[in-house]
Amino acid sequence: MANVKKTVKIDLVANGNQKSDYYGKVYGRIHFEEPLNLRGLVEHIMTHGTPYTRDIVQGVTIRLRDCIVELLSEGTGVKIDGLGTFRPTLQNTKGGADSVQDWNVQEHTEGVHIRFIPEGEKLDRITSKAMLDKCVLEKAYEVTYKEVTIGGKPKKVPVYTPVVTPDEEPEP
Repeated sequence: MANVKKTVKIDLVANGNQKSDYYGKVYGRIHFEEPLNLRGLVEHIMTHGTPYTRDIVQGVTIRLRDCIVELLSEGTGVKIDGLGTFRPTLQNTKGGADSVQDWNVQEHTEGVHIRFIPEGEKLDRITSKAMLDKCVLEKAYEVTYKEVTIGGKPKKVPVYTPVVTPDEEPEP
């Protein structure tokens, strides 16, 4: 089966932090689309010609999610071959405790985060450099921000303007 690279749209955003040494410099970021929910993922899996019915694919996916959450809540990391590893990490309060005896959960813990470490095996690599080879990046939008008032409070909302790329060789 041919491996067709998908195009990933890039937003171009100027650094608006006046205190930054890089104020005004333009950076790219992946254009955000709404993530697929479980039903969308199941529908996508079904387009790949699976012999399983929708309810089986969805049931397995739900069970997988539930078990991963259960294991992470017990402090157990989960490695999915070809994808990567999910593991729980602790967010400590700033400053820490003065000693081991002084440290306690309520005072020195702010939360538990779930970290994802992508697969690094050669055949299944989904690291940042490997992902760059798996897709085609394309300038899509210039993003500026417009201040509007919502509920009596000022808020900056993004304005997306398509980036027009001139043809490499214009017609005569």
